[in-house]
Amino acid sequence: MYSNEGDSQNTKNRPYDEHGPELRPTVMFTFLKDRLRRSEDLLALVRSLRRTARIRNRQSHFDAYLNSAIQPKLQLGSGNNTLPGWLNTDSFSDTHYLDMTEPFPFGDATFKYVFSEHAIEHIHYRQAIDMLSECYRTMQPGATIRLATPDLSSYRRLFEEPDEPICRETMDELYRDWILPGFYAAKDYIPINKVPSPTFVLNDLFRNYEHKFIYDEISITEALNHCGFANIRRRDVGESPDQHLRGLESHRGRADAFLTIVVEADR
Repeated sequence: MYSNEGDSQNTKNRPYDEHGPELRPTVMFTFLKDRLRRSEDLLALVRSLRRTARIRNRQSHFDAYLNSAIQPKLQLGSGNNTLPGWLNTDSFSDTHYLDMTEPFPFGDATFKYVFSEHAIEHIHYRQAIDMLSECYRTMQPGATIRLATPDLSSYRRLFEEPDEPICRETMDELYRDWILPGFYAAKDYIPINKVPSPTFVLNDLFRNYEHKFIYDEISITEALNHCGFANIRRRDVGESPDQHLRGLESHRGRADAFLTIVVEADR
């Protein structure tokens, strides 16, 4: 005799069948939400395991560098800009992993130089204060830090002096290379009017590239002062009287140089 007992049991495992048509959307939503939560939990576990592996793997590389370097130099958020003679660290590196928002795995007074280019704007302001405090702790007395980051004052100039050649050139380049192609978050605000506008450029600065906080000279100076740094001075991109800090930036084009503030400070 045919029995539907097995089919009935299978039906009970289907979230869209057992409560009748009036409850099916709610049950299905709960079912999918639970599946999504499990997927997110799995992804979080994978990220945690990968981070643990990176932390275990990095120490031998860090020790090898510090044991051989005469003047230890630390780069934070190096990305693809690998500098010879520097300990190039990044949160994406498998061998030189360093999360700028966490305490640094180095002793006090370790480094003679610290450099970071277009990285500090990718963490929140309070995290940046903690990061600069860690830089101060791990730098030798008299050591120098060099920071390069987008300059809010230069973006303001795009509104105040839009017809200046450097402002027009900068907006043309940003529109051509990033905004009109819809790079990353810019896909949500590709302008209808293709004539470059400082309004779209400013929105791109704050809404794109996972930026968290944008500095001007006053705010970056205050942050460095707060963390104990002294003799804070502004530099041009790629320029420094100290040979160890010269030609470090990868953002060297006219538009990049115009939109970037570079400062050096001493411990």
